[in-house]
Amino acid sequence: MIVRMWEATIAPGRYDEAVEWVRRDLVKRALFTAGCMAAEILVHEGSPASVVLLTRWDVAPVFAEGPPDGMFVRARAQHLQTLRPDIA
Repeated sequence: MIVRMWEATIAPGRYDEAVEWVRRDLVKRALFTAGCMAAEILVHEGSPASVVLLTRWDVAPVFAEGPPDGMFVRARAQHLQTLRPDIA
């Protein structure tokens, strides 16, 4: 399984708008993209505010977030592979 982590710092004064965009637009597009199995949103309301979208894929994702201009100060995505813990 591949986990795609998209993390963005929200522009000042745009927290509610940014979180709503992730919830209603970005997650929907991810879940309707072939190979996406799940999505989870994490938020940090501190200063600076940020949002993280974790998506789980059964194949390497071909997906672009495409956020609206000015909504985020910084955004980046990375693909992570899951490893099973060694608890022996």
